[in-house]
Amino acid sequence: MTDAKYVLCRWKERLWPAKVLARTEMSATKRKKEFFLNVQILSLDKKVRVKSTEAKILRKSHIEDIASLLDRQSSEESMEFDPINSILEEEEEEDEEPPRILLYHEPHSFEVGMLVWHKYQKYPFWPAVVKSVKRKEKKASVLFIEGHMDPKGRGITVPLKRLKHFDCKEKQALLNEAKEDFDQAIGWCVSLITDYRVRLGCGSFSGSFLEYYAANISYPVRKSIQQDLLGTQFPQLCHEDPEMPVSGSPWGRRQPSRKVLPDRSRAARDRANQKLVEYIVKARGAESHLRAILKNRKPSKWLKTFLNSGQYVTCVETYLEDEEQLDLVVKYLQGVYQETGSRMLTQINCDRIRFILDVLLPEAIICAISAVDQVDYKTAEEKYIKGPLLSYREKEIFDNQLLEERNQRC
Repeated sequence: MTDAKYVLCRWKERLWPAKVLARTEMSATKRKKEFFLNVQILSLDKKVRVKSTEAKILRKSHIEDIASLLDRQSSEESMEFDPINSILEEEEEEDEEPPRILLYHEPHSFEVGMLVWHKYQKYPFWPAVVKSVKRKEKKASVLFIEGHMDPKGRGITVPLKRLKHFDCKEKQALLNEAKEDFDQAIGWCVSLITDYRVRLGCGSFSGSFLEYYAANISYPVRKSIQQDLLGTQFPQLCHEDPEMPVSGSPWGRRQPSRKVLPDRSRAARDRANQKLVEYIVKARGAESHLRAILKNRKPSKWLKTFLNSGQYVTCVETYLEDEEQLDLVVKYLQGVYQETGSRMLTQINCDRIRFILDVLLPEAIICAISAVDQVDYKTAEEKYIKGPLLSYREKEIFDNQLLEERNQRC
C-alpha cells in the first residue's frame, strides 16, 4: 500500500478508483500501519482524504470491471454493496484475494451515450451507441459500431423495447451468436469497447464512447481493423434512417424534421463506396477476376458489348460519384492493363482508355460489390446497373434545376 499509485477507496458510500497524490502519517498513538492518503477520484476530478485502512491497491485485473460500472453511471441506477462481506477491511497480505465489486443492477432506462445491443434485419444482435432518446415516443437513435463508423452519423431510429444493455445477462449468448458469422468483427468491437472502458477507469481518457472513437487515443485499435479489409467481414448494417415521404400527410408533403440533406446522402454513399475502392486498390481483391477476363479464361458481358460497339463513343456510368475515388480505381486499372491486357488490345486494335472505362471498371466494381455485400455476381451486377440510390430530397432538387433551366431557355 505504501508504494501504490492507484487505489480503490470508499467515498460517499461507494467504491471509487483513485490516484494517490500524497501520504500523511497518523499520530504516534495510532498503529504504525495506518496513515492518511490524499487521493484524486478518477473521472470526477475530486480530491479527498481517506484512511489507508479504507483503501485497497488497484490491480489491473479490476480495471475492466470498474470501468464497466463507471460507464453505466449515466443511468439513475447505482452500485450496491453487500452488508455482510465488507469490501474494505483491514489490509492484510498484498497477495490477498482482490476486493469484490458487488451487485450491480442493470438499469431499466436507456441514456444518451450508452452501449447497447440491437438486432438489424437478418443479422445477429450487434453493439451500438445510443445517440438520442425520445421518451414520449419510446424510441432511440442508435449508431452501430463497425470499422468505418462515422461518429457524427445520425444513426437509425428504433423502439426502446428492441434494445438490450451491452452488459445484459444475455451478453455471452449474443456474443456467441455474432461470432458464428462475424467472429473477427465482433472481437474487434469488444476490444474497442474494452479499451475505452479501461482508459476511462484509469483516467487516461474522459468522455463518451463516440468522442473516444474520434480521438487519436483509439487509433491503434481502429487501425487494426481498417488495415484488414479482406479478412474481416462486418454485417451490412444501416447507418441512417431511409428518407421516405410521410404517408397520409396532406399533398404528400414530408415532415421537415425527417429531411436528409443531399450532402448527407451523398456522403453516406461515398463512405459505402470507399469500401469498394479499398477492396479494389488496396486489397487487390478483383485482380484475379480481371486477369482471367484479359486472358480469355472467363467470359465478360462488358467485354462482349465493348467489342460490338465499334468506335462509337459510349456514355460510361461509373457508379462511383467521388472523383478522387474514381481516379484511384482508374489508375490501378491502368496498371493491371499494362501488365496483362496490352497484348489483347493490340490484337483487336482498340482504345486503351475506352477499354478500361467500358470493361475493366464495371467488372472491378461488380466484383467488389459481390465481395463487400456478400452477394453473387448477378446480384452485384444488377446493383451496379441500377446505380446510386438517390434520396427523395436529391431528386426533388434535380427536378427543380431542370425546370429552372427550361424556364430560362423559354
